[in-house]
Amino acid sequence: MNRSLRDQSLRAGMTMMELIVVLGIVSVVSALGLPRLDLSQYRADAAAQQVRSVFQTAQRTSLTRQYDVIVSVDTTQGGLRIAEDVNNNGSIEVSEWKFWRPVGQGNRFAIPPKGISSPTITKSVVGPQLSTVDFLPSVIFHRNGSASSDAEIYVSSSYRNRTDYRAITVTRATGRSEMFRLGGTGTTASWRIFAR
Repeated sequence: MNRSLRDQSLRAGMTMMELIVVLGIVSVVSALGLPRLDLSQYRADAAAQQVRSVFQTAQRTSLTRQYDVIVSVDTTQGGLRIAEDVNNNGSIEVSEWKFWRPVGQGNRFAIPPKGISSPTITKSVVGPQLSTVDFLPSVIFHRNGSASSDAEIYVSSSYRNRTDYRAITVTRATGRSEMFRLGGTGTTASWRIFAR
């Protein structure tokens, strides 16, 4: 009886050899699957969500604080500047609060092969009435929640030989933003909404 209790306690866990075999199998399976993982898709999604989050935060801030919030897109540095325009004069004073948000490593503002509202796009940030603040294309959110312009902001991420494009749109009347994915290639490429 004493011996059967001891045998049961020995089999309660895994032996070191069993653990090494399981770890070896897991590492082989993950090594086979990892090269097939498409990181550009996930990076592009993350960049689009980051940009959309900045626009949503700017709109909420303008509503709650009751003054304009300016979001400027720095396409060369790959970041967004958010500034509280306390005196609503359309420019950023030294004393006004501002901060920067990068779009993330491996992501950039880019010109896609096809636009949402126009088949040909020449810039990564487009809109009929975009403001320019400190030489950067900007969207200003007003205290009623609206934006200064309709806008389309395009981001991309590349991994290996694949580039994925995402778009964030801002609606002037409501200040609402949406995200889109570019699917397909060539003439069959089309934008599909992926978050509301």
